[in-house]
Amino acid sequence: MNSEIFTQNFANGHCFRYRRLPSGTCYHANTPERVIEILEQFRQNQRRVRLFYGDTITGQAWHEEHDVIGRIGRSMGPIKVPLMIEPGEIGGPAVLDHCLIRIDTPRKVLYQHAAFRVGEVSLSAGDLKGLPWEVFINQVVQARFQSKNEACRYRDFILGYRFALPKR
Repeated sequence: MNSEIFTQNFANGHCFRYRRLPSGTCYHANTPERVIEILEQFRQNQRRVRLFYGDTITGQAWHEEHDVIGRIGRSMGPIKVPLMIEPGEIGGPAVLDHCLIRIDTPRKVLYQHAAFRVGEVSLSAGDLKGLPWEVFINQVVQARFQSKNEACRYRDFILGYRFALPKR
């Protein structure tokens, strides 16, 4: 991939290495080329994508629920990084492109870390009145819901079986 590697020193003392593509988009220097190819394709075609962040060494997902579904945009300024732009918005947060372990469309997995894993996800009835359904990840409560159906949808979202969570 034709690109320029450069280092940026920030006023807060942080220093990052980036890869600037001919398009002008800058990616973290450690981002896999396949991830860059996919993000650039989706930045250009503006189709919806879902991102899974996690540990790129172990493949363990971070179970992010927010700012992971939308279209890929790009920031302004001298370092143009990819952004996650949710439906109806014109801007959004920077994509942690070097922390991506899976990328999905509504119908297909486009990229997945070789050791991708979510952990052990389970569902059970709890004792909390008003939110009796609990979703556990690795035996720790991750979320509580009013109905079993909501809990099942959330579990399926975390596992990657469901592209998006319904709006509440």
